[in-house]
Amino acid sequence: MAQKTIIFIALCLAVVIIIEPWLLSFLEPVIIYFFNIFACLVFIVAIFSLARKNGVEKTEKEIISLTAHQLSSPLSSIKWSLEMLLNNNFGKLNDEQRDIIAKTNEKNNQLIYLVSDLLNVSKIIEKKYSLDLSRCSIEDIIFSVLNDYKEKIEKKKIKFNFIGPQKNLPKMLIDEQKIKLAVENLFDNAVKYTPPGGEVTVSLKMLGKYAEFRIQDSGIGIEKKQKAKVFSKFFRGNNAVEQEPMGNGLGLFFAKNIVNAHGGKIWFKSKENEGSTFCFTLPVKKL
Repeated sequence: MAQKTIIFIALCLAVVIIIEPWLLSFLEPVIIYFFNIFACLVFIVAIFSLARKNGVEKTEKEIISLTAHQLSSPLSSIKWSLEMLLNNNFGKLNDEQRDIIAKTNEKNNQLIYLVSDLLNVSKIIEKKYSLDLSRCSIEDIIFSVLNDYKEKIEKKKIKFNFIGPQKNLPKMLIDEQKIKLAVENLFDNAVKYTPPGGEVTVSLKMLGKYAEFRIQDSGIGIEKKQKAKVFSKFFRGNNAVEQEPMGNGLGLFFAKNIVNAHGGKIWFKSKENEGSTFCFTLPVKKL
């Protein structure tokens, strides 16, 4: 906000400098002299402000990209070695050894997923997040994700409802893997932040020339003052961090960019301690 104010003042001063010859006709020269000094100082501050902003953004891109690429190779090597141990390639493991290595492998896989997310963030920032489009059924994608989360839903005894379209939706020209990732992220949040015995409802319907996906939960909701940041990268709500310390805050950032890249829209409504509803639409293009 401060940067925008400085830039606005600088632009106003620039306009005054342009009409300065006219001002000389009724202002004292000394006043004009001090005004020019003031204008120069403001311009210098504006330049440094912009340079700092651009420098921070550039540094952020470089750090994310460099970190992800540097971590990718060693983590893959560790994964390969751990899986060889679990497959008894170097001799049979006892139960205690197998348990420790299995847990280590699980944590390593979490790091690999994080690195993959960071690489995707880098691509989005650099506008290199391309789509591999094909004709797919969004219903099949939703059922596939639901199947993946079935065990978690049953374990938490969540009441799950699915409201399907009145008639089968046509296949859509979408990137199947990326739309699945968007749906997974919305499912994950709904299931993760809904308390045991809560309720999650998913619906899919045609809305004019668009297909609308909607997921509603009875979870922790989002604080009013934090709603504007929900789709920002690396953002997690205070109540979300308290309930689930682990997380990178990239799920909704990915979902928004994926939906937008397909020409759709994503939005939400939420109330703290009462739950959230996330929706997105995708255009249905005829064959």
